[in-house]
Amino acid sequence: MGVAGLNVVMPESVLLVSSAKGQQALGQLLQSVAQPKPQISNAEGGAEARRFLLAQDWDTVIINAPLLDENGPDLALLAARQCQASVLLLLKAEALGWQTRLEAEGVLVLPKPLNRATLEQTLAMLRVVNLRQRQLLAENRRLRQKLEEERLIGRAKCLLAVNCRLDEAAAHAWLERTAMNRRETKREVAEAVIRKYNQNN
Repeated sequence: MGVAGLNVVMPESVLLVSSAKGQQALGQLLQSVAQPKPQISNAEGGAEARRFLLAQDWDTVIINAPLLDENGPDLALLAARQCQASVLLLLKAEALGWQTRLEAEGVLVLPKPLNRATLEQTLAMLRVVNLRQRQLLAENRRLRQKLEEERLIGRAKCLLAVNCRLDEAAAHAWLERTAMNRRETKREVAEAVIRKYNQNN
């Protein structure tokens, strides 16, 4: 069932929501076009998929509509709003009236029956999107940590100014010198200063 020339690197984790019959066919197709092979978890319906979505983070959610217990587009919208995963919805051509609304919410839509070349291109695009998203999330975490660190250092400087009669430059120098002498980060020293003077108040 392999396709010559395909070399798509899939995301690490894929939630595949489909009937049992669809799971087998789609699972084989994904394994044949994706290198390295993705880690696929299967859900047969919307209720089970919702439990999976709450239980962990996913790189990609693929929903093969129609589902046994709910509307595929509704589940796709929920997944797109609830988690960071890329969401791909497979719809019969007659149901493509949903496409504009779904794509406005960030859901990719492919018509069925699937064209392998189109699926390959879509998976490659999802890989790029997921990689970029992970980079942005990591950068966002780094910036939040930096802002929190600056906030703590600023608070420690104020406490040093009040309790040790140091100006801003002297307080900053004291934090740097103490961090170097203790082989700690400035954040760790700042947190120790905050703990010390908060206990005294």
